[in-house]
Parts: sequence; structure tokens; C-alpha cells
Amino acid sequence: MPENITISNEFAAVTISPGAGASLRSIKINKDGSNYELLSGGDNKHDPTELPHGEGSFVMAPWVNRIRDGRLFAPDGEHELPVNAPPHAIHGLERDREWNVVRVSESSLELEINFAEPWPYAGKIEYSLVLEGKSFVQTMRMIAADSESRSFPGSVGWHPWFNTTLGSDPVNVRSDVTGEWALDSTVTATGKLERTEITRRLQSGTKFAVGEVDGCFLLNSGGKTVLTWPELILTMNGSESITHFMFYSPEHALCVEPQTCTVDAARLANSGVENTGHLLVDRENPLVAKTTWSWG
Repeated sequence: MPENITISNEFAAVTISPGAGASLRSIKINKDGSNYELLSGGDNKHDPTELPHGEGSFVMAPWVNRIRDGRLFAPDGEHELPVNAPPHAIHGLERDREWNVVRVSESSLELEINFAEPWPYAGKIEYSLVLEGKSFVQTMRMIAADSESRSFPGSVGWHPWFNTTLGSDPVNVRSDVTGEWALDSTVTATGKLERTEITRRLQSGTKFAVGEVDGCFLLNSGGKTVLTWPELILTMNGSESITHFMFYSPEHALCVEPQTCTVDAARLANSGVENTGHLLVDRENPLVAKTTWSWG
């Protein structure tokens, strides 16, 4: 029976469910003697085999967001993926599977999972989670199998549902974004990058009303995203491979999602669209993505 694992240091405690897609269930920050829960549902009892919708944070891999009609464009041809949110294949295949625990210590955890059908390529993902002082560092490595000669489009991301308040006023979010990818009526990326009003608001800092945003934004190189509650400030930095953020404001939370590419990036890149974050993974070129969440 899978069990939840909690890693901690003097500044924070993070609970992870390897048996529920390696999902984060709780991030509790200890600041000046007070504890603040960052994730929606973090104070609930956590079933180690299932992450309820709208809670915690889940891994998106081996693709992020939506692939229109489940059609994956790759160098070796077109592949069909399960359409689990018609007309899209959404959020990858690993968030509902059980991950293997490789190593655990008081303040760190290492997980991994091998690709399985219906993903058409062999390989695995290694996932490292470490508390380092007042930072939570998460790294994913997508690695092609030694026997796999084909390169394939790969992407990873994180989908946290942050609490909009930590007890008082709603969160303000600022991000070093340069543009928003236009979406059509089916929420499929059109390939057009625009400097929208929401882009400008994110650049200066803004609060989102319920249902006001559900879009993917190109991040400036070396850029960061900052969430500011009256109680604390959370800064989200990333490696060079973190090229995009998705922002989504449902009724009960704010989703702020670091990821390596935009919506349906392989299709867009196949059509000649630039700046999508699209990458190919092979034996010599793993995809390594790191996101660091620091607070003060």
C-alpha cells in the first residue's frame, strides 16, 4: 500500500504522494512561529492513492497542457494519444500512476517512473524534491532509454493549486512574461503570440478574479514569477528550460504552472512557429527542468 512521505526542515514541511502521481499534497511554511499552507486542500486528510481535482500540485509529463485531438507530431511520424478531455489529450500520463521511491531523507526525496503505453517511446523520468533553507527545489529529468534510437518531443511541468488567501487579502501575482499565446474556442493554441492586457497586468502585478485567466505565457529568459500574500512572498525561479507559465484562476485557487513549452508545442513547431519551447529528447539529450520556490 503506497504511503505519503513528508520531508521537512526548520522552515517548511512538504507532503508528497508517490502513489498518486508523485503529487504534492501540502506545503506548510513556518514563518515567525506561524504556519501557512500554500496548497489548496493541504490541510485535508490525504489519500495516498488519489489526488482530488483542484488540490495539491501534480506533475505534467511527458507533455504539458493540451494536445489537440491527441495527435502528437514527432520526427518519426504522427502518434495517437488518449483524448481524455475532448478534443484534447491533456496533462500527460504520469499524474495518475504510482512512482517508485528511489531515496528518501529528512529533507529530500527522489522518485522515478518508466514510460508505459500508450506513450510510444521508451525512457523514464527522475524527480528530485529537496528543501534547501527557505527554498523548495524540484527537478525533473526526462531520459530516453539506451535502446531507443528515435528522438521524441518531450515536455514537463508542475500544476500547483495555490490558496488564494493565507488568512487575509488575496494573492497578488507578478511575472516576467513577454506575451500570451492566443487560444481558439477549443482552447487550442493558434500559434499567435500577443502582448495582451493580462500580459501587461502580470508584468506590473495583479490580482485575478474568478475565471479571469486561463492562458499560457512566454517567460522572459531568466524571468521569475512572484506570488505576494500579506503573510509571505513566494518567488518561483526556474532553469533555462522553464520557458512558460500557465495561469488559471478557478473559483477556489490560483494555478501558477511552470513548464517547458506552450500548449501543443510540437504541432506549432511542426508548422514553423517559433518560441514554443518545443524540445526533442534522445539518448544524448535528456530534458532537465528545475523549478525553485523560495519564500520570505
